[in-house]
Amino acid sequence: MDASSTRKTLIDRLRKTNSDTRSWSEFYDLYWKLVYSVALKAGLSPVDAEDAVQETFLKVSKHIKKFNYDPRKGRFRNWLCLITKQQVANHFRKANKLPELPAFWNEDPEKPFTEIPDPTNQWDEIWEAEDRKHTMHLALTRLKDKVKPKPYQIFLAHCIKGMAVKEVSELLEVSANEVYLAKSRVMPMFEEEIQALSVSGK
Repeated sequence: MDASSTRKTLIDRLRKTNSDTRSWSEFYDLYWKLVYSVALKAGLSPVDAEDAVQETFLKVSKHIKKFNYDPRKGRFRNWLCLITKQQVANHFRKANKLPELPAFWNEDPEKPFTEIPDPTNQWDEIWEAEDRKHTMHLALTRLKDKVKPKPYQIFLAHCIKGMAVKEVSELLEVSANEVYLAKSRVMPMFEEEIQALSVSGK
C-alpha cells in the first residue's frame, strides 16, 4: 500500500469516529512537528507554539467529519494549513497584535471567503518551507525502513547532507563506486517517497 492509500485510510478512520485513539495517535505523530515548527517560525514562543498544536488538533478533531479527502484536489494539508493559521492568529489576536477574527471562523473552518489576518506577513512562505522539510523527514524515515543501513548512510551523507564522494568514502570506509552505486539505487526510491507523500498530503 502506497503513502497516498495509507493516508486516505487513516483520514477515513478518523472521520468515522473520534474514539479511535490509535488512529489519532498516528495522525498526531504524523503532523505535530509540522504544526509546531510553523508556529515557532511564525513568532510564537515554545509554550504558545505547543498550545497552538493542541488547539489545532482539537479543531481538526471537531471538524474532521466534514472533511472530504481527495488528494487530486490538493486539499488536506491546505486545510490543515488554514486551521494552523487560525490558531496562530488567535494567539496574536489575544496579544492585541491582530484584529478580531470573524466569529463564525472559530466555529467552522470550512466557511468560505474568510480572510484570516496573516500573523507574520509571510505565512505562505513559512508554511511551504516547513512543509517541504516535513515531507523530506517523513520520506527519509520511510526510506530508512526499506534500505540497508550502509546504503542509507551513504545516501544521507552524499545526497542529503551534500558531502563530497571522497569525504563519504573516508568517513564510511567505502569505495567511490559504492557511493555512486548507493546514490543510483536509493535516489529513485527517495524521489518515489517524496512524490507519494506530496500527492497524499497536499
